[in-house]
Amino acid sequence: MSVDDYIESHIEPEHPYLHALWRATHLHLNYPRMASGHLQGQLLRMLVQMMRPQRVLELGTFTGYSALSMASGLEPGAVLHTIEVNDEQEDFTRPWIEKSPWADRIQLHIGDALEILKPNAQFSRLGEGLFDFVFIDADKRHYVDYYEAVLPRLRPGGVILADNTLWSGQVTDPSTSPPVMEGRDNAKSSQLHGIMAFNDIVAADSRVEKVILPLRDGLTLIRKK
Repeated sequence: MSVDDYIESHIEPEHPYLHALWRATHLHLNYPRMASGHLQGQLLRMLVQMMRPQRVLELGTFTGYSALSMASGLEPGAVLHTIEVNDEQEDFTRPWIEKSPWADRIQLHIGDALEILKPNAQFSRLGEGLFDFVFIDADKRHYVDYYEAVLPRLRPGGVILADNTLWSGQVTDPSTSPPVMEGRDNAKSSQLHGIMAFNDIVAADSRVEKVILPLRDGLTLIRKK
């Protein structure tokens, strides 16, 4: 038995609906590894249960596994806004959200998160008031931009959780990633450098407390002072 299998056999069982979504993700989509999965989903659910947020924001919906995990821990009346930039993903994701036991707690938005988060009329799509909890799991190249966009909209004492901040360990040795070539879009290298820039900025930011958790691909827990 692997360590991952051992851990998953000793935590809260996966909800049947989430398990069905996990299977469908692996059967029908490319890059199913992008879904949060049982372990991370359970962590998200428990963080939400402990924090008892009324307003949650997620950047990067993918199949909705993480959104549904968080929504399952929300109290009545709380709302989770989740933003997905890939409009081709909507046909798969929206039915899974709308048919879930937690559909009334989730609002799915399709579009560019940075545009939706701009302090203008579009911000009304996310309702009024500050957020209590933010989960960032979108384009790694824009993690710094996401961070600076959401921090002013996070209440004091609120929490940001950022995914993939260890990037398969490559943050400790960037030479393991191919360099960005002039005139070419080296997406993996660009994402690595986006993560590294984010980690450095958060580490030096006196506005927040932070800790990196070596869970899956790295999760950075950030608390606004």
